[in-house]
Amino acid sequence: MKDWREGALPGEEFHEEGRDLDEGIEAAKLLVNYGYDALDVDVGCYDAWWWNHPPMYQKKALYLDYGKVMKETVDVPILLAGRMDNPDTASKAVADGYCDIVSLGRPLLADPDYVNKLRGDKARCIRPCISCQEGCMGRIQTYSMINCAVNPQTAREGVTEYRPVLASKKVMIIGGGVAGCEAARVLAIRGHKPELFEKSSRLGGNLLPGGAPDFKEDDLALARWYETELQELKVPVHFGTAVTKEMVADGHYDTVIVATGSTPKVFSLGDDAHVYTAEDVLLGKKDPGQNTVVVGGGLVGCETALWLQESGKNVTIVEALDKLLALNGPLCSANKEMLERLLPFKGVKSVTSARVKKYENGTLTVEKDGKEESIACDSVILSVGYRSNDSLYHDLEFDVPELYLLGDAKKVSNIMYGIWDAFEVANHI
Repeated sequence: MKDWREGALPGEEFHEEGRDLDEGIEAAKLLVNYGYDALDVDVGCYDAWWWNHPPMYQKKALYLDYGKVMKETVDVPILLAGRMDNPDTASKAVADGYCDIVSLGRPLLADPDYVNKLRGDKARCIRPCISCQEGCMGRIQTYSMINCAVNPQTAREGVTEYRPVLASKKVMIIGGGVAGCEAARVLAIRGHKPELFEKSSRLGGNLLPGGAPDFKEDDLALARWYETELQELKVPVHFGTAVTKEMVADGHYDTVIVATGSTPKVFSLGDDAHVYTAEDVLLGKKDPGQNTVVVGGGLVGCETALWLQESGKNVTIVEALDKLLALNGPLCSANKEMLERLLPFKGVKSVTSARVKKYENGTLTVEKDGKEESIACDSVILSVGYRSNDSLYHDLEFDVPELYLLGDAKKVSNIMYGIWDAFEVANHI
């Protein structure tokens, strides 16, 4: 803590106003003298709770050095948590003497069979926690409910148990994003015969651009997990296939699921040759140059800006609302508050309550408080939301007796609700 209800950031120079490391060491000695058999070591408090509930913006295994200090201080077993979900990292921490026991919280919400899979040499089958904290801490904070974004059954095991089928259906799934993959997985487990069609060469959909920043690596891990699951379940996956209405009719499927995702919203600002979508920049399809402006201060816009700034770019965010991250939720405060503070700390500039007017000759014109301002930049990156891609569904809706629309194609949302929606539908077909 650097002040009352003000947490410090990794790499920040500050004066510790809360309990410091020396006090922690003395407290540990006292606890052991009082008879405690083990100590669970972490850092932070609810005034700096991106430390004790670390989001994806914190590095993996961030408590290792503190565990080592405690191992050298007391002679009882040390438990260590803090983004220790990678089995190799966890094993190395024990082997190298940083701790005696690895403590897992959120990873076991994502996959309660984590330890059994690890013991059975199936680490690749462990469903990854993506450190979004939306299903766990965010829902605790907002709704007093604990769940998990990537595991719809967490804390709802009774009402979401798999429903075995008596008559197996041949199901066509169009789209290989999280909704399509989750639907295929659940259908196969229950005994149906799903077949998935994806127009690109990879599964994952928006996980792929979303996972481009290094701090979002677990989004890519989730995409790989779906690939593994569908292989294990022997679900046929057809890549490079753009499904047409005729293909659906010729396939003679009992059920069709349309999970065709969404496309980024775009609009013209003038020099459209240098106006890109966040998706294209994240995937490396477009080079934003040295100086760029991100239009849209939601989660995607802010994370894109942070990633670019950390990559050495000069980034400004322009947001129409009066603050950044105004509409995203239930986003855990640990995530939101850390991201809000990281942006200016890393050098990202922001202009709120402002609207972009035009972009010409390397200058973006912005209107704020009735006055126009100019921002020099090499490019403009649009991050103003997504539009459902539901045209195929409407082409089919009067021709296919059992037809479902899932994920962003139904309603633009996020990873959590895309997965949950798909699970719910696929578990009742």
